[in-house]
Amino acid sequence: MKQTLTTLVLLLTIVFNMQATSADSIHYHHQPTDTAIIHKILRETRMAGFDNPADRLVYAARKLVNTPYKSGTLEGTTEQLTINMSELDCTTLVENSIALAFTAAVDTAMADEFAQNLRNIRYRGGVVNGYASRLHYVSDWIADNTARGNFSEVTSQFAKASRATKTINYMTTHRRSYPALLASDTLFEQMKKVESDWVNYRYHYIPVQLLASEAASSWFKNGDIVLFTTSTKGLDVSHMGIIVIERGVPYLLHASSKARRVVVEKQSLYNYVTSNNVISGVRIVRL
Repeated sequence: MKQTLTTLVLLLTIVFNMQATSADSIHYHHQPTDTAIIHKILRETRMAGFDNPADRLVYAARKLVNTPYKSGTLEGTTEQLTINMSELDCTTLVENSIALAFTAAVDTAMADEFAQNLRNIRYRGGVVNGYASRLHYVSDWIADNTARGNFSEVTSQFAKASRATKTINYMTTHRRSYPALLASDTLFEQMKKVESDWVNYRYHYIPVQLLASEAASSWFKNGDIVLFTTSTKGLDVSHMGIIVIERGVPYLLHASSKARRVVVEKQSLYNYVTSNNVISGVRIVRL
C-alpha cells in the first residue's frame, strides 16, 4: 500500500511538473492583452457559426486587420512558445489565424488550447525542443504539419503547376542575419542538420504568369494559405498570406511590411504578385 501511494505521489508530481513546465514555457508579449484578444476572437468566431475551418480562418484573420506589423517577435535568448497578438509578421499572422480556427471548433476551448494548437503548428512534431525545432522553412513547415494532419499542400493538383528544384540553406549561408545562429555554433550546426534534408528539394509551384488567366481565380478557395516562391538562392518561400475571395476574385490578406500593418490588399492577387519582381510563383496550402 505504501509503495502504491508513493508511486501515485510520484506520478502526480510528474504531471504537475509537466503542466508547470508547459505553462512556464509560454512567453506572452503582454498576457492580459494577448489573452483578451484571443478570447474575443474565439467568441466572435463561434458566434458566426462557421462549420468550415477555412471560413473560421478567414473570419479570425479579418479580426486581426490593422494589427501593427513587426518582424522578429519570435526571437529570444531561450526558445519558447511566443504569443504576440498585438504585433504580427506574415508568418505569425498565418499561424495565429490557423490556431484560432482550430481552437474555435471546440466550444469550451480558450487561450490554453489556443497555445497548444499554436505550438502544434509552429514546432516540429508539436514539441518545443530548441531553436532548430521551430519550423523556420516553409517547405519543412508544410511537410511536418501535413504528416500530422493539420493541413496539406494542394499545388500539385493543378495541371499547369510547374516543378522546381532547390537546395534550401538560406539561414546558414546568411548566418549573420540570424542572431541565434551567430551566437551559437551548436545552433548553427543543428540548423545545418535540418537543411541537410532539403538538398535538391523538388516542389510544385504555379508560375506568376499563369495567374493572369480567368481560370486562375477558380484555383483558389476562401481561406487558402498562399505561399510566395522566390528566386532568392537558398530560400523556398519569401512571404505568405491568406486568400479571401471577393466577388469571385482572390485577394491577399497578409501582414504587410510595406503598409506596416495587417491588410487586405485592394489589388487582386495577380496584380500583387506581378508588382513584385522577387516572386516567381505561388504554392497553396489548405486546411
